[in-house]
Amino acid sequence: MSLKHLKIGVAVLALLTLIGLTEAFSAMIPPDKVALMRLPSGLTIAVAEDHSAPVVAIQIIAKAGSIYEEDYLGCGISHFVEHVENDGTAKMTKEAIERFSDEFGGLTNAYTTSDHTCYHAVAPSRYFEKVLFLLSHCYTQATFPKEEVETQRGVILNEIAKDLDEPMRLLWREMMRTMFKRHPVRHPTIGQKELLVGLSRDDLLKYYSRMYVPENTIVVVVGDVDEAQALQKAQEAFKDFAARPFAPVVLPEEPRQLYARNSVLEMDVSLAYLMLGYRTVPLQHPDLYALDVLAAILGSGKSARMVQNIKDKQCLVQDITVSSWTENYGIGAFLIRAALPYENIDQTVAAVRAEVEAVKATPVSEQELKKAKKLIKSHYLLEVDTMEQKARLLGSDLLATDEVGFSYRYLDGIESVTSAEVAAVASSYLNQDQLCTVSIVPKGKGEARAGVKERAPTEAPVIEKATLPNGLRLLTQEGQPTATVSIDAYFMGGTRYEKAETNGVGNLMAQLLLRGTKSKSAEEIAFAVDQMGAKVSASSDMNTFHVSLEVLGEDLEQGLELMADIILHPKFAEEEFKRQQKNALAVIERQADVWTEKPRQTMLSHLYSSHPYRMSQYGTAESVSALTVDDVWDYYDAYVKPDNMVLSVFGVADSGHTKSLVEKLFAGFSGSAVRPNVSVDPPLSENIFVSEKTGWNQAAVFYGFRSCAVSDEDKYALDVLDAVISGIHSPGGRLHSRLRNSELVYLVHAYSRLGVDPGWFSIYASCLPKNLERVQKIIAEEVVRIGTELVSDQELTTAKGMCLAAEQVYRRQTASQQSAAACLGELYGLGHDSFLQYEKSVEAVTAKDVMRVARTYFAHCVQVTSIPKAAEE
Repeated sequence: MSLKHLKIGVAVLALLTLIGLTEAFSAMIPPDKVALMRLPSGLTIAVAEDHSAPVVAIQIIAKAGSIYEEDYLGCGISHFVEHVENDGTAKMTKEAIERFSDEFGGLTNAYTTSDHTCYHAVAPSRYFEKVLFLLSHCYTQATFPKEEVETQRGVILNEIAKDLDEPMRLLWREMMRTMFKRHPVRHPTIGQKELLVGLSRDDLLKYYSRMYVPENTIVVVVGDVDEAQALQKAQEAFKDFAARPFAPVVLPEEPRQLYARNSVLEMDVSLAYLMLGYRTVPLQHPDLYALDVLAAILGSGKSARMVQNIKDKQCLVQDITVSSWTENYGIGAFLIRAALPYENIDQTVAAVRAEVEAVKATPVSEQELKKAKKLIKSHYLLEVDTMEQKARLLGSDLLATDEVGFSYRYLDGIESVTSAEVAAVASSYLNQDQLCTVSIVPKGKGEARAGVKERAPTEAPVIEKATLPNGLRLLTQEGQPTATVSIDAYFMGGTRYEKAETNGVGNLMAQLLLRGTKSKSAEEIAFAVDQMGAKVSASSDMNTFHVSLEVLGEDLEQGLELMADIILHPKFAEEEFKRQQKNALAVIERQADVWTEKPRQTMLSHLYSSHPYRMSQYGTAESVSALTVDDVWDYYDAYVKPDNMVLSVFGVADSGHTKSLVEKLFAGFSGSAVRPNVSVDPPLSENIFVSEKTGWNQAAVFYGFRSCAVSDEDKYALDVLDAVISGIHSPGGRLHSRLRNSELVYLVHAYSRLGVDPGWFSIYASCLPKNLERVQKIIAEEVVRIGTELVSDQELTTAKGMCLAAEQVYRRQTASQQSAAACLGELYGLGHDSFLQYEKSVEAVTAKDVMRVARTYFAHCVQVTSIPKAAEE
């Protein structure tokens, strides 16, 4: 993550609440607490002791991103190197590296951006030396085995194919291509397919040798370590990383933009996606601070100007965000992004320009200025809570400015911004001749944007259902022959089918399904997946467990064969069981570090007296430790049956051919599931209050209400209610308006979780301990109000719009989302196409429906309050 994500992120700021400068500083690592060492080789090492948790985070940052690729520009070679870097060294094979990583929880990862590549890990601090060894060894000793190069090439080609199905990613890329004509940031980090396929192993080695040198590397260690020992261990880990000649890459200057630019792309989408951008300044420019404040004023939170006027009052967009994007490599942009109905594009562009002109003409008030500054500062506090976040901030500071104090100076700079400076930067940079407009529109609408008669919209592909003789239900949806294919197998199960003593067995079984079959080892499964450039996953939740595979259309048959092997022929080897059991326990241990997890589980354990919904999908340390391989086999034998399964294959070229393949592969699959008798707990008869002491700095309160089942029509009114009080998936609603604008909370939100049996509705908030009583009072008032007063017509319309936008983005946007929704609908007995009725059902919700479900389900609750021990004392 680059500095811009920590510093700006105005879209994320809508989640945050107001804090003071002192609190923000207290959450960050002070510069004088960072030990900074530059070795004779040129390597930079930064260590910060932090004993707030027994965890350590390590980052190794190479200043090697897509803008520095020179002769390889557009190939994505930085990203390619990242994919193969940990696939083998002279001393360790890929399998050995993976086994070594599993020993400390496997929490290692990597990413590539425009200007750097980062290899990072977080683990219990007792594993510090192991983690450091593995990261440093792979970083300095990578050998790029030929077979792994080809495997990862396939993986990346699949990524490129999938990226073409993501409108927001395409929108960003097209803005970079439109705004920048010379600067290499115009090239996508992942690379272009036609250039990537031409890269050889020798190219990777050449680039790796040139860029992965000490002078171009930063090592960051943050966490429960001794500073002196950590510095010594880091030096030892890189003792053989010798200095090599390094010539920094000189980036070309972008010529001045002389006129407005426009680009329109067509895509198979329902909504349109719009981005307006103005060239601004790099990170080191003094106007940085005023531009960030301007972005917060226009687009941060529900009370921001563009959100209130363009989204809430004029109802032109489903979502709108504003950000000031500034980089240390000489460029910057002021960006406005929106998701909206296609027919509203012109009005929205005009409305955005009107807001821009208004901020130029009339100085912002001191109240508005103060609010914007506090929102920006609050982002720092909430983004430096974990060791990972602290290491990321420290690494970003060093990468961008070569010093550790930039973040402190940045907050001072924000505090000093005046109303006149905000108006000045708006006038200097947000001008019509500097505007770039990029839009993604539904297919057939691109020419209409240029004045050509519109063509008829493309009809959505039809979902076909077939039931095999053994009871397995197959759902298929045809797509383009070159598209990716989503294969999903869903089973009834999950936590609902577990007992207290076997809690977590479903999750453990799901992970083990991918770790070996009777004919393939875990490594061979991983190789088969990578060879197709595919993605595979398995998990268990409240009501189901599933296995999912995404492949290119050309690999459909091979993908289905692998899926059938995973489901029908698991091995559940004892050694692999123990390894995955250890990983599961590490996940449970890490969950305890998440401040929301304990009060949430306490809430559920009181909301349900005996129903399995009271339990976590991951299980407890006690239950998972007691599990055996026999428990996993028992669970598998009971629920992996054809009559308990729905298989969906979306994006295929020929449904008939797919059906014949499935019939052949699952012909021997037989038996019936043994479904347990799960009794439903009676409704709560009284309110339950629980108070807990914690070691956190913040206070938190969770409210839990028993709600309805997924089959109940009340679920649509509950979604609208959720949008009214908390914005559903996006931050907003009454609670945000009252609590955030009063500077009372860091975070407040609500969410609904439905099950085969009655699920729950929850509201939660975090705040300073001194504000807890007021926060509880306001939440209680809004819970009573929603059940006693009809929502206004405007509020109802806005809430429905939020619900429909969330549906389009999270359940209807991609083939994989539609596939999962179809599977669940069929499995729950609602029908495979039930999710297509969501819009109609939400539109039918009335204000009386909202008030009725509030009265029905909010009669009694469980309230869990977490109070810091220090505050209570």
